[in-house]
Amino acid sequence: MQRVQLTTQTEPQLVGRVLVSLGLAHASERQRFFQYFHSVAAVRYASRRQQRAYVSGNRQRQALLTAIELGRWAEKAPRPILGEVLASSQLGQVLMDDLRYLLQEQLEVLALDAQHRIIERQTVFQGTLNSCPVHPREIFRVAVMSGAATVIVAHNHPSGQPQPSTSDRAFMQRLAACGQLMGIPLLDGFVVGLHSYFSFKEAGILPKTVEKRIEPLKTN
Repeated sequence: MQRVQLTTQTEPQLVGRVLVSLGLAHASERQRFFQYFHSVAAVRYASRRQQRAYVSGNRQRQALLTAIELGRWAEKAPRPILGEVLASSQLGQVLMDDLRYLLQEQLEVLALDAQHRIIERQTVFQGTLNSCPVHPREIFRVAVMSGAATVIVAHNHPSGQPQPSTSDRAFMQRLAACGQLMGIPLLDGFVVGLHSYFSFKEAGILPKTVEKRIEPLKTN
């Protein structure tokens, strides 16, 4: 197998792109930045006097330093946690409060980390009165983009009856198979009615997934 070398932009190139977006397109601006700081990381340790000397009253240069500082704070910030799933019954009540009175079917994806903390929650589709067509790729796109370890899906039945239909059961089978293939298992599936909910996990009919050993990629 031929090895493919991935190309990435260098630090000077990235700084240059930001400077261009700020209206400082001349090459001398990039040179000026690295004359004062030598690297982006060095901005953090630069004195106020050194930073003022670099900015020299130029608002675009100040915007660059502010953006670097903002990026540093974003890197340190803890990931927001939207909740923690301790039991299907607990989550079922929360989902009922949110979905039971909707007049159209709505399907939501909850992305969880390895500790079953909710790190993302998105509505992936709103359907008609009686249907909510959605493809598994829409669900697992949310999971992949959020770095989820597992997922939960939930949708409501505007009829008020929480019993899963034949298509609901088939869809759960399909999601479980996709989750196993991608290494992001389906933890539970909910159908929300007016006065109660249905949990595939609580009912013991959540499709089983089987751990499969993945062989490492071999290279020549």
